[in-house]
Amino acid sequence: MAKLSFIYGTMSSSKSAILLMRAHSFETEGIPFLCMKSCLDNRDGVGIIKSRTGMEHECVTIEKEDKVFESIFNYCQTMIENNYPTPKWILIDEAQFLNSEQVNDLGRVVDELNIDVVCYGLRTDFRTQLFEGSKRLFEIADDISEIKSVCHCGNEASINARMLNGMIVTDGEQIVIGGDDIYKPLCRKCWNAKERL
Repeated sequence: MAKLSFIYGTMSSSKSAILLMRAHSFETEGIPFLCMKSCLDNRDGVGIIKSRTGMEHECVTIEKEDKVFESIFNYCQTMIENNYPTPKWILIDEAQFLNSEQVNDLGRVVDELNIDVVCYGLRTDFRTQLFEGSKRLFEIADDISEIKSVCHCGNEASINARMLNGMIVTDGEQIVIGGDDIYKPLCRKCWNAKERL
């Protein structure tokens, strides 16, 4: 039976690398799959999932207004019409940027198309507030797991601190795309201390 899974972690916790390793494993075993990613993360270009390790894979971009169930259903129909196997798995990067309806659509993909969907993303933003997509995944996902990462102090990191000139920033737009140049994984204690890093 197919499942909707959410695997979350802080920035720099290897979410994309783990997704790409799973994709590589599927390719090696000849298991049909599809990679997808929110259009909001275009650091590595459109239609590419890339990790800091250098691994990368082509993907379908999910636009803000996309109806995800329809997109995946149509993709499967095209594969059938061209005598290709339909995906058994769908791997989604940057799932926190999806909206609630798109996450609901992923539930329909699992339930109606019997395709396993694994979403990778952040739990919360730099203010420690849930992203819309993450919130909905916590509400409806069949499986939820965390990729652990470590704060500079040695404690477990749980917060994606936004940094500016070595200082923790706690106001501004929710979504500012960036990597290690802008974000640092911190434990709650260090984040609350707001010390200069």
